[in-house]
Amino acid sequence: MIVTKRFAFIHMHKTGGQSIKQSLLNCVEGATEIGYHYPHSMLPKNYAHLPLVALIRNPWDWYVSWYAFNRESEFGMSNPLFRIMSDGGGSDFKTTISNLVRLAEDNEQSQFYRWALISLLPETLEDNSGVGLCKDDIRDLALSPFGYFTWLFNRMIGSAKNNTVRIGRFENLQEDFIRIMHQLCVDESTQLQAELAQTEINSSSHSHYSRYYDEELKNLVADKESKLISQFGYEFQAQDDGQELIALPDSYSDVPNFKKLLGRARNYLLLKEGVNTANIVENMQQLPEQAWYGSNRENEYEAHQNTQSILLIHDSDFRHVNPTYLPLYDHFQAALKPIIDSIAAYYGDGYVVRALLTRLPGGGGSGAQINVHSDNYFSLLHCHRIHIPIVTNPDVVFCVGGERKNLKSGEMWEINNATVHWVRNEGDRHRVHLIVDWVPNSQSSLVTGTPAT
Repeated sequence: MIVTKRFAFIHMHKTGGQSIKQSLLNCVEGATEIGYHYPHSMLPKNYAHLPLVALIRNPWDWYVSWYAFNRESEFGMSNPLFRIMSDGGGSDFKTTISNLVRLAEDNEQSQFYRWALISLLPETLEDNSGVGLCKDDIRDLALSPFGYFTWLFNRMIGSAKNNTVRIGRFENLQEDFIRIMHQLCVDESTQLQAELAQTEINSSSHSHYSRYYDEELKNLVADKESKLISQFGYEFQAQDDGQELIALPDSYSDVPNFKKLLGRARNYLLLKEGVNTANIVENMQQLPEQAWYGSNRENEYEAHQNTQSILLIHDSDFRHVNPTYLPLYDHFQAALKPIIDSIAAYYGDGYVVRALLTRLPGGGGSGAQINVHSDNYFSLLHCHRIHIPIVTNPDVVFCVGGERKNLKSGEMWEINNATVHWVRNEGDRHRVHLIVDWVPNSQSSLVTGTPAT
């Protein structure tokens, strides 16, 4: 939000607020930014008397803009909301938006998405430059009878106990905002008008919103966002200007800044069955117990705090080329070779950029767990992440994108590690997986070691 001596501007997501914010900071004396996408409820007490100013947008248009921005932006896959609603980048526009519109509903899928968001989002908005949501926001959302956009509007400004709330429309942004500035007797209204006239509104590449909706999705938005649509007199306006449609990316392979390779499985892809794991087991048994405690992985990553690991090929900077082969790799090399050969046979020319054994102790009924998380380093998202169960039991649950499986020993699976995943071991025996990250040679020239954030 931006506070000035005359008003407070509440920056509602994807409504042109970035342009307004910058113009205010450039033109209005004493304009100060407070937080990132802070709602009206976080307005400091010494500014509580100020009128509130915000912008609104046609809900059908807003959902297209939100999806297109996150698909195109390098920050899209670091946005937990988009990552989860799009099932780790694997779902198309209709599925992703349906998930988001229905996020507050009391069904199993929506409950899972909310649980995953609560697990990933921060406790507070302080120093939060990401999605602008925290855990309590999702808990509040669960009580909402509305679609996500209406809930978001109410969270940002709609429920403000302030009889001087001024709302401008994105569709008439510059004129509406300057009219509000004049109404509030803002001294710099003329400068703001000149500044906004030269400002290009930040937007993503897409055609008119109506061209992306089928009847089912159009009606879903109309139903779930009906309160806001009625309040501001919006309607669905079909438009076909005869120009070629700018397609919205639908899957991994279409996204320029994010490719979960092949894009063939939403959550799991079974590569092979009957993998011989006996030699891996024998090699593990030859090692002392302390070998499992040398990686420090359980201390560096909260999600893995209940695990122990043996690193074979690994670099702390998660580089994408020239991986480091660690001393224990030699101990397992002969046993690993047929497994790596099988991976190469499936994917073609490439190389292993990471390999490790990770152990999750048996819970004895209490459920030792790898907590819900998703991977977001560049190399982790530009490789095939392959799991081969070495030691397991029927009471191990592996959950990826809400889909639960019991992976059997000797199976070889690629998982979608870009979406949320977790593991729970309810059995008495420990579970050990061999994890191999395979990079096709075509990917080796990509920028390395950079977080995908």
